[in-house]
Amino acid sequence: MTVEPVSVSPVSQPAVPQSRSRLRRLICSQNPFYLLSVCFVLHASAQWFHSDSGESFSPWPLLGLTVGYIALLAVTGFVIVRFGKVWDDARSILLLILLLFVEMSLIFDETLVREPDTGRRLLIAGLIFSMVLSEILLLGLKIRLPWLFRVPYHLLLGLLFLYPLLLAGKNTLQMQTVSWLILAFPTVAGGILLTLLPAIRRGPKYTQDNGTPWRWPWYPWSLFVFLAFCIAFRTYAISLSFDPVFGESLTAALSFESTFGLYFLIPLVFAVGLLLMEAGLVSKHDGAIRLALWVPMICLVMALPPASASGTYQAFALRVTEQVGSPIWLTLLLSAAFYGYAMVRRVVTANVLMAWSLIAASRISPQMLNVTLSTQPIIWPLVLLAVIEFARGIQRGNSREVFVSLMIVIAALQPWLQPMGQTNTRSLLIVGGLVTIALLGTGAAFRDDFAWLLRIVGGPLLLLVTMAGAVLSHGAGSLSAIWYTVAVVAITTVIAFAYGAAVQMRLYQLCGWTSGLLGTLVIIVEAVSLLLHESGWRGATSFSVGIGWFVVAVVISCWKAGWLRSLGPWFGGMLTSRSERLDLNFY
Repeated sequence: MTVEPVSVSPVSQPAVPQSRSRLRRLICSQNPFYLLSVCFVLHASAQWFHSDSGESFSPWPLLGLTVGYIALLAVTGFVIVRFGKVWDDARSILLLILLLFVEMSLIFDETLVREPDTGRRLLIAGLIFSMVLSEILLLGLKIRLPWLFRVPYHLLLGLLFLYPLLLAGKNTLQMQTVSWLILAFPTVAGGILLTLLPAIRRGPKYTQDNGTPWRWPWYPWSLFVFLAFCIAFRTYAISLSFDPVFGESLTAALSFESTFGLYFLIPLVFAVGLLLMEAGLVSKHDGAIRLALWVPMICLVMALPPASASGTYQAFALRVTEQVGSPIWLTLLLSAAFYGYAMVRRVVTANVLMAWSLIAASRISPQMLNVTLSTQPIIWPLVLLAVIEFARGIQRGNSREVFVSLMIVIAALQPWLQPMGQTNTRSLLIVGGLVTIALLGTGAAFRDDFAWLLRIVGGPLLLLVTMAGAVLSHGAGSLSAIWYTVAVVAITTVIAFAYGAAVQMRLYQLCGWTSGLLGTLVIIVEAVSLLLHESGWRGATSFSVGIGWFVVAVVISCWKAGWLRSLGPWFGGMLTSRSERLDLNFY
């Protein structure tokens, strides 16, 4: 009899719900409780000067509490990295410490306004603590932050703590001076951020061995991106703390109205965009470059006044507009400079965007807050654009860019090209003459395809300007008008033959002969008209018929000489130069 073994099933463990497991992993990996702790501490510090009793308290205990809490976070970060290698939590702690540095730079604004001497000592003490603790953490955790990053970091810390000291004596400063200093704060911060350009150009290898598992660009750029956001918020906080309007209007203070506008932050945003573009160029990341090219457009939106702007905002914005220029106009100039830098760095389409920025700056009124077209174009942005395009065209040997630059100059000068007492037709003739000169000069100076096209167009245009000048003087009924026509026809005919010899194109020989013949005909008509007007010459009709028969006779003589039969081959090579017809390497 065989006894079969009895199988015993293992004791089953209670199943853990999948959603609870996912929540546990999320909490453990992200560990949001450091952030929650900091939020409650920030809320507590904000209540220090606003107790219900209305009594003010000494700020030194608050400094001690803040310093002690920051030190606790720093020690915690040091321990979990050196002994636990928990770099994820350490990254959160380090950024939160940076946030507390910023918070420490602004919680004493009220003290600085009420007791300037005490506020100065508090801010200087906070700055020293922040800088020393930063160096202790970097050295203690063996985190390598190169000097090209470290110096801008300390400069930004110094700006956060020391800049309010400029505003501390607002009782002795003029109100306008304080408002201008508040406006300048993000501009100074943007200038400090630009000191990071040398570090960016070193590339990712500059921070490759940094002593942490963090890699470029997350390290160290997350640090400076965080600082940039903090500086933007600090700008708004400074306007609330030191704006002179709060010393005059309790209602404005309670409703949080100040001179602050988004256009305050435009220089800071431009600096960030410039760093982003440079980082994209160094790392060859097209997405970063494209994103950076959108920065000026974002700034243009920021420059527009809000639909429901407060009276305080409008008053200071009008003062800025009157003394410097409207925010939208200044933003266009900064956009042109931004795209100009991109053009130097050979970013695609940067030259087109720069050109449109300068053109818009020449048409937008610098004395209007909203987008308003100027009654008369501003000439210097167009001249600047022309100079840039001309230099670029000369450097690249590009006739198109040189010709465009000359056209921009003519367009900019057009309102001033109409002499006093002259008609619009005469002004149009002057513009046409300048366009013809620019076209012929560019066509002769270059040997690319566009220059060849200019040389072809130049002949008919020269003939058109000649005939327009001759016809314009017709009907003046004076001997001086006839001499004017003679001078115009003679000069343009000589120019046509000389230019044709220089570029070796038969087209200009044809234009020269046509100009001479038609000009002579116009001169004869003007002379006959003058004689009819002055003396009532009865033989004028007979004289005109005689001139007509003379033209017929000349045509018959040309046919007998065989010149008319050779016009076909002659016209065939009219648009090419002699060297091109001989298959020489003309270009």
